[in-house]
Amino acid sequence: MASWAVLTEQIVWISPLATGFTVVCERCSELGELFPSVQANLSLDHLRTTIECPRGHSIRVERDGR
Repeated sequence: MASWAVLTEQIVWISPLATGFTVVCERCSELGELFPSVQANLSLDHLRTTIECPRGHSIRVERDGR
């Protein structure tokens, strides 16, 4: 019997003025990784990007402009 996991997109929101940030990879956290965080940068000229954790999980980063 096969088990199926539903993968949802990981989305994190950062401050409107943040350029450097650290986010938690939820997939790594669920797998019990000791350090599930990812450090990245996003220039103020950009509103979004996609990053990958060291294990290859995709994380969408959105700049909060609400």
